[in-house]
Amino acid sequence: MDVKVKVTKDGVLIPEELLKEMMSTYLKVEQILATLDTIIDKEALKAIEKSREEVAKGEYVECLIDDLEKVLK
Repeated sequence: MDVKVKVTKDGVLIPEELLKEMMSTYLKVEQILATLDTIIDKEALKAIEKSREEVAKGEYVECLIDDLEKVLK
């Protein structure tokens, strides 16, 4: 792959496709790091497990985001 990156006195010019690929990779790394943060957080894991149990028991409410305040009252 022949990448035409140019360095100028004002900065670095990167082809649009390369920039899109870099951003996609960056977002994937961010998702992985967020997942790792959750996995090492014991309280978060307890909350997730509790939520799964509540869903399995049918103890949940479905609503649109616009109706969330009404449901939580």
